[in-house]
Amino acid sequence: DVGTSFVRFAERQGQDIMLRSERNAFIDIERYGFTEAMLTKVQAEYARDGDHLYIVGNKAMQFAQVLGRDARRPVSSGIISPSEKEALPMIELILKGIVGSPRYEGETLYYSVPGSPVDAEANLVYHEKILQSLVQKLGYTPRPLNEGLAVIFSELADHRFTGVGMSFRGGMVNVCFAFLSVPVLTFSLTRAGDWIDQQAAMAVGEKASLICSIKEEMLDLSKSDGLSKIEGALSICYDKLVGYVLENVSNEFAKRVKMPGVSEPLPIVLGGGTALPRGFLGRFAEALRQIDLPLEIGPVRMAKDPLSCVAAGALVAAQAEEQGKETGEPGFPI
Repeated sequence: DVGTSFVRFAERQGQDIMLRSERNAFIDIERYGFTEAMLTKVQAEYARDGDHLYIVGNKAMQFAQVLGRDARRPVSSGIISPSEKEALPMIELILKGIVGSPRYEGETLYYSVPGSPVDAEANLVYHEKILQSLVQKLGYTPRPLNEGLAVIFSELADHRFTGVGMSFRGGMVNVCFAFLSVPVLTFSLTRAGDWIDQQAAMAVGEKASLICSIKEEMLDLSKSDGLSKIEGALSICYDKLVGYVLENVSNEFAKRVKMPGVSEPLPIVLGGGTALPRGFLGRFAEALRQIDLPLEIGPVRMAKDPLSCVAAGALVAAQAEEQGKETGEPGFPI
């Protein structure tokens, strides 16, 4: 799961599913004779370039906080950053550290890609192909997987992979409607968690990094009274984001979805870090009741693990393909 803020990895080991994550970030520091030995000792991933060292992942965020600087991001608004010249070597280093080597040459690895945004121009082909080449370089057989579909694979096996998956992330909101695991409609929106931080920061005159930390650590969207200035700004921005997303969902479904032979109401599953604050699900469900869709909507719920559901869905797809190779039968339990 290659996100704007995190890279998350899911792998089956025996009967267990192992999850790993790294911040999708890096920071440059001056190189001293003793620095590399210390970074190696604490198992920090880094690269050397002349008199500078580039530290990536979780350790990059720790250095950024200590140095009073903002960490740099190789991914911006859901895709590889076109303005960050070190983006490619940094994302390669992060992937190498979190994914590691395949158990055998050509092992299948599914990686997340966003849907085409309906509210901005984005070079998704470049993003997808760069990730494909980096995964292949590690010795895996790369397979792209739509992010919203990954949520469905992770959460809707009991509905035969039929329903709507929505991933609220830092850079994008991804939406997928699938019927029996086949994506019928996929798209993304470029307003998401970062947009909330920036809008709230402008409203109250604070840094977006402070807004983000409050949003992640203490925001409660079920409260309406006794809010601080920052909490009030975040509450308003969340309402605007949910309204914006559902307006586009209504428009896209009306334009592009014909009523399939679905015999029961469609479930909606929400994932992603931007959907984590308490009360988000209730606000979303209430706003959903105010829009018209050409499909009957069933239960609306959060993913079991909103932060890891995309990586978990990618693992489901990889296991299905591997099982199909071994048995000649479909691997999905539908």
